[in-house]
Amino acid sequence: MSLIKILWESAFSPRLFKYHETSWKTYEPNSFERWGDHVITSFTAIWSISLYALPFIATFMYRRSYSLAENAYTFSKLIAGAGVLLIASLAMRGYARANNPTYVKFLKTLNKARQAYNYESKQDLLKYDFEFWAWPKDFEVVSLDRPDGRKRIVLQKSFNRSTSGSGKNLIFAVPCKLVSYIIANTVALKLMYPGSMTLINMAMKSAMLQGRIDLLDLGGQRSKLLTFNKNEIDTMFIDRRHKSSNGHILVITCEGNCGFYETGAMSTPLNKGYSVLGWNHPGFGGSTGSPFPDAEIDAIEAVMRFAIEKLGFPEERIIVYGWSIGGFTATWAAMNNEGINGLILDATFDDVLPLAVARMPTTIDSLVRMVIREYLNLNVAEQLKRYNGRILLIRRTDDEIMCTPTNSLSDNRANALLKKLLMHRYPVLFADCRESLEILSKYLESPHDSSDNSTKSLASRTERLFSNAKPLNESLCIEIIKNNLEKNNKLEYPSTLGENCDSETKQQLIIYLANKYMEDQVSQHCTPLINKLFHPGWDPRSLIQTKTT
Repeated sequence: MSLIKILWESAFSPRLFKYHETSWKTYEPNSFERWGDHVITSFTAIWSISLYALPFIATFMYRRSYSLAENAYTFSKLIAGAGVLLIASLAMRGYARANNPTYVKFLKTLNKARQAYNYESKQDLLKYDFEFWAWPKDFEVVSLDRPDGRKRIVLQKSFNRSTSGSGKNLIFAVPCKLVSYIIANTVALKLMYPGSMTLINMAMKSAMLQGRIDLLDLGGQRSKLLTFNKNEIDTMFIDRRHKSSNGHILVITCEGNCGFYETGAMSTPLNKGYSVLGWNHPGFGGSTGSPFPDAEIDAIEAVMRFAIEKLGFPEERIIVYGWSIGGFTATWAAMNNEGINGLILDATFDDVLPLAVARMPTTIDSLVRMVIREYLNLNVAEQLKRYNGRILLIRRTDDEIMCTPTNSLSDNRANALLKKLLMHRYPVLFADCRESLEILSKYLESPHDSSDNSTKSLASRTERLFSNAKPLNESLCIEIIKNNLEKNNKLEYPSTLGENCDSETKQQLIIYLANKYMEDQVSQHCTPLINKLFHPGWDPRSLIQTKTT
């Protein structure tokens, strides 16, 4: 490689953070490279906010009564000076890197991977941690047509403002639409997904770097996925196949609104010995784009297809784990991949709208509803209803995020999610039984610490729940469910469970099912899920499994 080419490539190549020899070491740029990086980073930051700052600068210059000629002359001098400084910084950075043997070796490894990206060159590249934009593409979704021929399901927006009526209504609708669009693309998106903010990413940089190194030390494979809309998704895969009893099952984690795979939900399934695939939302960490619902859907589809088509995990050996706002992408993945092994929804909600309305001033209630339904409509419950596999809901008893309108356990949004799930799957249990929802609500008012080995039995916890003052008869519930499954020869929803049962028996079945579908962890929202509670969930068919020969 010629000196000129090395200088040129070094100036425009990615920043190197760490490299691995016998152990991971921090890359130490010399003072010239460090200075060049600071200047270039500052220019990038200024460019990113220039569109927002331009109106203020123009107003200032106008108030100072600068003439057009003076403005043009001053502006041209600033541009020329900035250009000289930028070119000098690039040249200095390129020269410093070209004379650093560590960086030159990294650059050769990167160029080799770009020219022939295969298993060998990727393993060499995994010995370096650098800016993700330069990472080669590992997988790309080139078509929405899936190999199995199934069409993907995307639920329609539920907000429909009537366009009929007088011309006056139409005149007012246009500015409302414009205002809601601006708010959705600025304030609302950042409030809903703070992890996409540049400042948050900068603040988390050190923690993310260390988390990434820890995962690489576990044998992690970092990969870049390209979505159908050309967003780059940063992923990390830990392969435990042939290494642990759970390794043949892949857990795909969907992080919260300020969570990154480097520091987030991957730890619990890893502790249980599963293979794990983590990914960052669009706009988080190394991923590009913005986390609007459409981009989120494209991202999780790329992750699922990567897991199935490239990593070789069939649907029946995949568990999708969604924490907090990650419940949206997790339920979408489950809705579109019916054959998965299980779905775990941890500390999530049924619909994001009640949470948004509760945290905004009542004076802008209608605007909040328009913004959410038009641009940020995360309706987890509606997607969950279209998945018929096994489900585990985890409720945090001291959740300070998911409780609205009050901070009491009875107002935890996981309760609403469970109710909607049970009413959809078992409608007969709620038909013509006015007390069914009341009994379920009363049951959900009290925490049930699933992590406590001394927890009282379900029967003892329901002694005073029913009108007849009798505890839950689990044996009766199991027998009724078994008979229903055997009668229908298969498991399908909505179920006919509860036909020919009296109201008291229906209520008992509801509480039995609620206990099976939901488990509690005594903790706040951001506490990691304990290992004991991580499992695929309850499958009713386990009650009628044939005896082994």
